[in-house]
Amino acid sequence: MSYCVNCGVELDKSAVKCVLCSAPVINPFEPPDSAVMPYSDRLVIPPKVRRRYAAFIISMVLLIPNIVCLVTNILFPSTGAWAIYLAASTALVWILFVFPFLIKKPHRLFITTVDAAATLAYVYFFYAFLHEKGWFAFLAVPLIIMLYFNVFFLLFWTAKKKRRQPYIITAILAEISLYSLFADALFNRYYSGRFSVGVSVIIVLCCAALMAFFIVVAKNYRLRAWLTGKFFV
Repeated sequence: MSYCVNCGVELDKSAVKCVLCSAPVINPFEPPDSAVMPYSDRLVIPPKVRRRYAAFIISMVLLIPNIVCLVTNILFPSTGAWAIYLAASTALVWILFVFPFLIKKPHRLFITTVDAAATLAYVYFFYAFLHEKGWFAFLAVPLIIMLYFNVFFLLFWTAKKKRRQPYIITAILAEISLYSLFADALFNRYYSGRFSVGVSVIIVLCCAALMAFFIVVAKNYRLRAWLTGKFFV
């Protein structure tokens, strides 16, 4: 029978620390690593359960301010129905960041499709609530769909094969260039009635210069090693 050298409490033979004062148990007749804990003193939660716990906690954090704002809006109706805007924004944030935690094996295409549909519904909510006409079908839908395809292509391209960081940055810059041209032409078509580009040309030129730099970095091992040593990238 062994006892704690600090508080004198009786200890189990396999104990590695005192159950009362947490003093370490050292037996000179046994190797330090031979002791086996009679039970685990740490609760191990599976990753799937941790994801659900995180989703529940974040959901509660998002729900509480909505309840407070809704009650305040009901008590003071003269201020307008501003709580509806908060509820719609919270729903979009929940779908974008919390919903993936509830899926066992989230597929990238499915998650991206749900995010695009949620964004379209969010924009349409404001479009219908504000009683405006025209811009949703001619601006919001094409811009969101184009953004969705850009994100999906990047996810598919990086998942198919392991890519170096300079090539990933180059692909992102190329997508930014194409998206800026598309958005610029779409806005000009909507407001002036003709497809043309303006500000997007500056964005494309800046992205092209950065793309050329990162392509050189990706192909030059010495330059990449020097940048890694200097900037820890």
